[in-house]
Amino acid sequence: MKTGEQPQQAFEQIRDRIVANIYLRAEEIARRTVHQEKDRGLWDKKLDDICTSPFWGYLIMLGLLGAVFWLTVAGANYPSQLLANLLFGLEKKLLFFFAYLQAPQWLTGILVLGMYRTLAWVVSVMLPPMAIFFPLFTLLEDLGYLPRVAFNLDYLFKKCGTHGKQALTMCMGFGCNAAGVISCRIIDSPRERLIAILTNNFVPCNGRFPTLILMASLFLSGGALLSQGLLVALAVLGGVLIGIAATLLVSFALSKTILKGIPSTFTLELPPFRKPQIGRVIIRSLLDRTIFVLARAMSVAAPAGLVIWVIANAHWGG
Repeated sequence: MKTGEQPQQAFEQIRDRIVANIYLRAEEIARRTVHQEKDRGLWDKKLDDICTSPFWGYLIMLGLLGAVFWLTVAGANYPSQLLANLLFGLEKKLLFFFAYLQAPQWLTGILVLGMYRTLAWVVSVMLPPMAIFFPLFTLLEDLGYLPRVAFNLDYLFKKCGTHGKQALTMCMGFGCNAAGVISCRIIDSPRERLIAILTNNFVPCNGRFPTLILMASLFLSGGALLSQGLLVALAVLGGVLIGIAATLLVSFALSKTILKGIPSTFTLELPPFRKPQIGRVIIRSLLDRTIFVLARAMSVAAPAGLVIWVIANAHWGG
């Protein structure tokens, strides 16, 4: 062991003992002062034991993630088709309106065939999946399940030589990579904080999930509706697992090469499971996430549609 690593390891051992003694003392005080009914809270503990077990914890995590993707893909097909019919039906009326105004052909092309058509595609393809995925993901967050995911992934990050809190920042990255990077400040060690920052972008954020679902739907189209939705969900789940694997591999490589060091101890107090507030979940997910991401996508799609139409229809030279 290198000389510089010995003080750090001694410090980690001392901190582990301090934290362990604090929890032992807290349990002793709780046993003396708190009187709880025999059956009360047992279901919470049993559920925690299942969700954080080395075997069932990972299966439940993958199952819930796959179920969210499947519900998103299967539930978004019909709304997406209806929305596309509505928006492209409105496109025909806009063409008649511009023809009635005797607008120049280039203006009609830029505004209707370029910008509006691109926006119609973006809204019809992205809005239904986001309106389903974000409430489901927020529901798991409000239920208190995401800290259990971080607890399960702590062992893997520890093996990679990084801090267990990186699991929390990675879970935050599923919502937004920028927020995930900012949340890396909860990691005390500068080395482990830098690893978490550098690897946070490997997991797809909520703005990229509609694109992943769209790409998977395009490449896996055909067949029965239910089987197609299941294949798309498995493909998206596979993409997420590849992102997690890339995070672990790059973290391991960094911790063994240019960012060597001993991983710090991760102490996580799991919050109790709580009944989700459905109304607040729906409002928060639709306003703070769905509308925000859709508006950001539309702000890029509109000028992109304009540029594409100009490139496709402009004639240069003689």
